[in-house]
Amino acid sequence: MLRLVGGVLIFAVSTYCGFYLSGRLRTRCDFLRAMGDALSFISSEIEFGHYELADIFNRITIPVVSDFFKVCAKFIKREGVRQVWEREVLNCNVIKSEDADILMQLGNQLGRTDVEGQKNAISRAISGLDKNAKSANEEYIRLGKTYKECGALLGLFFMIILI
Repeated sequence: MLRLVGGVLIFAVSTYCGFYLSGRLRTRCDFLRAMGDALSFISSEIEFGHYELADIFNRITIPVVSDFFKVCAKFIKREGVRQVWEREVLNCNVIKSEDADILMQLGNQLGRTDVEGQKNAISRAISGLDKNAKSANEEYIRLGKTYKECGALLGLFFMIILI
């Protein structure tokens, strides 16, 4: 009986790990797409709205990235755009280093150049994030199902060995 319970627990944990890894791939895709949408909004607000960055960041309501921008808006006046942006990008655990590099380059330009310079930096960031989002989606399609199946099969394998 104890072996059966242990086997079921091992199966459940390994299946959960497979689904967790697959979910992380999906979360990265969602984050990159949402960040691209948010940056498009920021670009239009900079060009036509003439608001401060903190106000623009507070107005972003895209669910996946709104917390990122809310934290940036909260500390932007105290610490400056560049420092807050850099810290939040580094704290974001759903992106890879190439995504972070694109966002860091954007953070160096936000609030420091004229409207045209900021729009150009945002459009470069959007195109880079779109490219990374496409590759992340391909990775999810290729590996997401594999992670789920491998987690379940590995759990079943260890469950059978244990019993």
